[in-house]
Amino acid sequence: MKERKQPYYLILIMPIFYVLLSFVTAKLVQNSGLYPSGVDTLAHLYRGDYLYQSIRNGNFWPFYDTLWYNGMEALRFQAPLASYVLALCQLVGGGSVMNGYLVFVAVIFVAGAASWMYVGFKVKRPFLGAFLGTLWFFMPNNLYTLFYEGNLPRSLCIVMLPLLMYWAHDFLKERHWHTIPKLSVCFAFAVLCQPSYAGLIFLAFILYFAAEAIVSREWAAGVRTAAALVLGVMLAGVWFVPSLARGGVSAADFEVLADFFQDIFLTVNPAARFQNGCVDFYFGLAALLLTVFGALLSKKKSLPGFWVGMIILVCTSNMSYHLLSHLPGGQALRMLRFLSIALCMVLFSFLIWDTLKKGWVILFAALLVLDALPSLPSVWGYQSGEEPQKILADYADWTLVDQAQEITEQRLAMVDESALNAMGAYLATGCGEPTAISYGAAGTACATASNFTQIERALEEGEYLYVFDRCLELGNDTVILRMDIVGSFISHPVKEMDRAASAVGYRLVNSNDNYRLYKYNSAGNWGTITKYPAAGIGSGTAQLSRQFPVVQELESGNLNDYSFEDLCDYELIYLNGFTYDDKPSAEALVTKLSEAGVRVVIAADGIPDDRGSQNQSFLGVVCNSVVFSQGYPDLETIDGVLETDLFPDGYREWDTVYVDGLHEIWGNVDNVDWQLPFYGTVKNENIIVIGLNLTYYYGLTEDEGVGQLLSHAMDISSEDLPKREIVPYEIEYTEDRMIIHVDKPGVNTGLGYYDSFEASQEIYSQNHLLHVGSGATVIFYSYPYLGLGILTSMAGTLLTAVYTWHTKRRMGKKTQEMG
Repeated sequence: MKERKQPYYLILIMPIFYVLLSFVTAKLVQNSGLYPSGVDTLAHLYRGDYLYQSIRNGNFWPFYDTLWYNGMEALRFQAPLASYVLALCQLVGGGSVMNGYLVFVAVIFVAGAASWMYVGFKVKRPFLGAFLGTLWFFMPNNLYTLFYEGNLPRSLCIVMLPLLMYWAHDFLKERHWHTIPKLSVCFAFAVLCQPSYAGLIFLAFILYFAAEAIVSREWAAGVRTAAALVLGVMLAGVWFVPSLARGGVSAADFEVLADFFQDIFLTVNPAARFQNGCVDFYFGLAALLLTVFGALLSKKKSLPGFWVGMIILVCTSNMSYHLLSHLPGGQALRMLRFLSIALCMVLFSFLIWDTLKKGWVILFAALLVLDALPSLPSVWGYQSGEEPQKILADYADWTLVDQAQEITEQRLAMVDESALNAMGAYLATGCGEPTAISYGAAGTACATASNFTQIERALEEGEYLYVFDRCLELGNDTVILRMDIVGSFISHPVKEMDRAASAVGYRLVNSNDNYRLYKYNSAGNWGTITKYPAAGIGSGTAQLSRQFPVVQELESGNLNDYSFEDLCDYELIYLNGFTYDDKPSAEALVTKLSEAGVRVVIAADGIPDDRGSQNQSFLGVVCNSVVFSQGYPDLETIDGVLETDLFPDGYREWDTVYVDGLHEIWGNVDNVDWQLPFYGTVKNENIIVIGLNLTYYYGLTEDEGVGQLLSHAMDISSEDLPKREIVPYEIEYTEDRMIIHVDKPGVNTGLGYYDSFEASQEIYSQNHLLHVGSGATVIFYSYPYLGLGILTSMAGTLLTAVYTWHTKRRMGKKTQEMG
C-alpha cells in the first residue's frame, strides 16, 4: 500500500493559526477583569520582574533578594527556568510585568500546541496532532494549573509533556538512539522548571514503562529510557545540587497530602464545573470515556497509556489516600497533580491509535471540546476590562498596605496566614514603592519561614505578646494583623491586642473591620540584642514558646549540638521532642546544667526512643504508654486532687505516657487498684519530668489548675517578655556582598541567615537570623556546592554522550544482525 503524503502545508498554516489564537486568548485574559489570577501567579511574576530588573543592571544571576522573607537567596532554592522565561516575556512586553504575563500566556499556548503538532507529524497523524495542539491549552486541568493555582513553572512543564511522551514511546518501540539526548535535555528543562513536578513525571513514566513491559514482555527498553531521564537530572546538576544542600533552609512545603485527593465523581463530573466553578482538579468525563474505551479496545501500541491514565485517575480518589499515604515516601504522592500527565498519556495513546475508525475519532474529539467549554470562563472572566493595577490598588487600600508603605522604615510584617495568597507579599514589594516584608510566597526557599509561621499561629491562638515580640525580633517596625484569623475564644481580642502591642512598643496607626496597622517608633535600620531567661530544645517547644515569649526556640533539636557554655546562662531549659547522637553525653550535659542551678524541664512524651528499641528512657526515667478517653482521671498532686477539663474536640483519645524512676513524685494518676506517676524530679530538684502530655494539654485548654501545677516546674509567666535592646546599624548592598556597620557585638540584624554567607569576621545564626559583631562586617554572597553542581552537570553531559554512543552502536549491531 502506498504511503500517504504528509500535508506539510500544515507546518505553515497551523503556526500562524496558533499565534493568532494565542493573541486572541491573551486579549481575552487582559480584558477578563481577573488577571493575573491564580494563587501563586503574583509570586512568580515578582520573581520574573526581580530577575528582569537585575539583568537590566548587568546581573544575570542575582544572589540575594532584600525584599522578601528578611532577605533570601534569590534563585538557589527556586527553580530558575520559569523566572528567566518570565523575564524574557517581560522584555517582549515592553518591560511591563503585566504585559509580560500576557506574553507568557501566549507562549504557553503556542509552545504546547507546537509540541502536539510536532508529535502528530512524527506519528503520521498530523491533523489529529494539530487538533490536540489547539485543545491542549484549553484542557480543564491545564487551565486550572495556569489560572487557578497560578503555578507558572508547572504550566511550562506541561508544555513539554507531549515531547517527553513521544520520545519515550519512540525509544521503547523504535529504539532510535537519537532520542536519548532529547529525553535527557527535555527532562533537565523540567527539573529546572519545577523539580517536584519533574519527580511526579518520572514516577508516572516509570508506571508507563512497567505497563509497556507487561504488554510487550520486554523490560530492558523501559529501564534504558528511565536511565535517560535520570541523566537529565544530572544535566541540571549545576543548579539542582546546590538547591538540595539547604543549609538550614526548610525543605518542607507545608502542604497537606489529603488536599491532593478528592472524590473521583468530582474529578470527572462536568456538572460540578457549573456548580463550583473551575476551582477543582478535573480529569474530565470525555477523557474518562476515551480512557475506558481505549483501555478495553485499543491495540498493543496504545494500550499502556490508556491503562496508566486509568490507574492514575483511580489513585486520585479519597479511598486511595488511606493506602498511598502510608507508603514509604507517600508524602510525595500528591496524586491530583498527576492529572495533566495522565491526560497527556491518554491523548497521546489516542493519537497513535491509528486503527481507530474516523467516526470514533471525530466523536471523541467533539466530546473533548464539549468537556472543555465549562472551564473557558477562567480565560475570559467577566470581560470587564478592569486593569490589574486598579485591582491591586484597591486591595492595598483595603489591607492598609498602602499606608504601611508610607510609614515603614525597615520592614513590614503582614500577619494574615496568606489569606490573599501571593498578593499580600506582592502588594508590599511589587506595587508602588517596594517595601521589605517578613513574608513572601516561597516558604521553602528561605530561612525564616518557620519564624513567621509561629507568629501566625500565635495570632490565631490569641498569644499577642508573642506576635509583637517576635515581629520586633524580625526587625519589623510596622505590623498589619488580619482580624479574621484571630481565635474566637478570646473575649476582647482588640483590647488585648492593643495592650500587647503597647507592652512591646508598638502603637495603633489605623484599622478597619478586617485589618489593624501598628507602628514601632524607630528610624533607619536597626537590630536587637536580646536576653532570654529560658530556652526550648526540640520539635515540641514551639507551642510553649508561643504561650511564654521568654522561651527562646533554639534551632537544633539535638542535645549533642550544645555545650555547657552554650546553655548555662539560661535559668530554664525545656526539652520536648529533642534528639541526641550520644545518649550518655546528652545525659551528662543535662545533669551538669542542673547542678549549676539551671532548671531543666523534660516533657516525657518528647523523650526519644532508645536506639534499636521502642523504649523511651532518659536519666533513668522510663516512659510507659497509656491512653485516656474523654479526659484525665483525678490527678493526685502536690497541690491536692486535681480535676481537669475534658479533652478538647478532636482529642478524645489521649495517647500519652506515665513515667517510672522519679526521685520525688509530684503527681500520680490515682486509682483504687494502681497509681501511675507522671510528674516529679529525677537526680535532683532541678531536673523535672512531666508526663501525660500535660504541657500540650495546657496549651490547648489553659486549664487553670494545670497551669498552677506546672508553675512548680517552670517559674515563668505568659506576661513576661525577653529583654530586647534596639541597636541602630548601617547596611549597604551590592551585587556580591552586604556591608553592615554596628557599634555593639552580638546584634541580631533581623536578616535571615544562609550558609552562602562568607564574612570578614565571625557571624552566626540564632533563631534562623543573622547575628554580627561590632564594627564593619563584610558578607560576601557565595554559591555553596557550585563546584559539585558543575561536576555533576559535566558528568551528566559525558554520560549522556557515552550512553547515546553506546545505544547507537548497539542498535547498529542489531540492525546488521537482522540484515
